[in-house]
Amino acid sequence: MAIVDKKGILHGPVDNILYRSYRGMQIAQIKPSKVKQSLASREASLEFGLAATTAASFRAVFFPGYKANDGGMANRLTALTLKSIKTATHKRRGERDIHDGDPDMFSGFQFNKNSTLEDCLRVKPQVRLTEDGRILVNIPAFTDNDLRGPARSHYVIRLMAISFNFKTSLASYLSNKEIKIEKGKGFEGGEIEVLQSIPQGRLVLLGMFIYAYNCDSFDGYTRVNNKAWSPGGIIGGWQAPAQEEPENTNRLEKEKAVVGEVPINPLSYSGPEIQAKFKDLWKKQGKSIANKVREQPPIPGMEEELPKGDFSLRK
Repeated sequence: MAIVDKKGILHGPVDNILYRSYRGMQIAQIKPSKVKQSLASREASLEFGLAATTAASFRAVFFPGYKANDGGMANRLTALTLKSIKTATHKRRGERDIHDGDPDMFSGFQFNKNSTLEDCLRVKPQVRLTEDGRILVNIPAFTDNDLRGPARSHYVIRLMAISFNFKTSLASYLSNKEIKIEKGKGFEGGEIEVLQSIPQGRLVLLGMFIYAYNCDSFDGYTRVNNKAWSPGGIIGGWQAPAQEEPENTNRLEKEKAVVGEVPINPLSYSGPEIQAKFKDLWKKQGKSIANKVREQPPIPGMEEELPKGDFSLRK
């Protein structure tokens, strides 16, 4: 309800009009109406939240690798994660997560666009998955002219393979391979086995990072990576099919039974809470929670009898 002040100016709402004063003048504004979101827009908003919490987990676990990033990295990774989840068109929103998406979409992602891997290392590593499940990285030979950075002492190239289990909110550091390159020297090239096998049911991302070091008589070796120069990116992504896992009530022991004795970190992942919100939304809308799988129409059998007689084509 509006009131009138001593100067005769209205303050407050009258129907859908909001009155106020500004520098002694009467101002009238139409009150903003509430926007009613459709079911599709609410689902899209929840799925964006799912992508955001997934991408935040990626950033947290890869942080020991990339050291420094450009300011837009978080948004770029969230957008890419959402794009990957959306490739799972055989499932509806709320019933799919990153394990259903396309992991290869992460290949080529740069944590720091101020110094990309391609700009700082003038040879391109070749990544391949063998038939028996091994991950191999072939780094061609290069000289110090092909490695550009601020180091006065040496460089280190690190390959870091991490598995993610968003069903139990756990990540495992599967492998960590390093190559040291002295200033003024190069690398003779070679193929490096990063993993002997991909753990069943796990999403595995392979990161590559370059560190630069200086050395003096007082401080010893100092890493000089910063926001302006800290190359790092994802060079491979794989999703192993899920299989029946050992029965164990302890999620850490269950994870160790699959990934082995490697460092395992819990994730601050809110995916289960977001999926519960999907179910609440569907319940309120009276929608079924059943999967809407896009089934392809059956292919007719060749033994099927064809129509007999003449036929003509209409122009």
